[in-house]
Amino acid sequence: MKNIIYYILNFTFPKFEKKILEILKNEKRLIIFDVGCYKGVFTKNIQKFIKKKKSKFFLFDINKNVKLYIKDLLKLNNIIYNEIALSNKSGKATYNYNSSFESSGSSLSTVYKSDYKWNNSREVILKILSFNNSQKGFIKYKVKTITLDNFTKKNKIKYIDILKIDVDGYEQQLLKGAKNTLKNNKVKTLLIEISAKKELFIKKEKRIINFLKKNNFVFIEKSNIFSVSLFSNTRSEDYLFVNKNYLGA
Repeated sequence: MKNIIYYILNFTFPKFEKKILEILKNEKRLIIFDVGCYKGVFTKNIQKFIKKKKSKFFLFDINKNVKLYIKDLLKLNNIIYNEIALSNKSGKATYNYNSSFESSGSSLSTVYKSDYKWNNSREVILKILSFNNSQKGFIKYKVKTITLDNFTKKNKIKYIDILKIDVDGYEQQLLKGAKNTLKNNKVKTLLIEISAKKELFIKKEKRIINFLKKNNFVFIEKSNIFSVSLFSNTRSEDYLFVNKNYLGA
């Protein structure tokens, strides 16, 4: 039942894959970062569209179950999975794992964990759908972290064609750790989900957009993720940005 709910919800999320690949249509080889990959849906969609084009995927997630979910992807030579969080510093941090419904709200951020309205409404919905879970609420455990700047330097990655970020409220910290990579025009397209409390969302959105503009990114499009805002105090939207040096390339 949990898997069915996840895939139903996935269809309510905005899709930008085709638009991104149209922007990058002249690139012969693609480097893709899927940060917060979970079950690898974004990676699978990109693979489906690029067909025979050469590509290399770097997947990131700190959910201990993810390796099982993406076991088929891990058999591919162009997939590199990293069980580490991208953050504003390298070290360790506390991960808030949503044991009731792990695909929503599991994050280094406490945006979803602190939203009692969101948690209570989801618990009611799961009960209505007759989904019984022996575990409830959030579980905390320590995870390793690294900045994107350090990761790219360590792995000698010269550029990233697609940087997809889905970290449920931890976006600003991740971007701070990617400052040099972004400033030096090493990221061509950026798909980022912004999540925050509804009363703080506009300010957070403005800070992130201004930060990206200062680093040569042009805002292209956004889409509301309405399933997050429903019966909650949280708002979430997906945003597509393109480095201005690659527009029309």
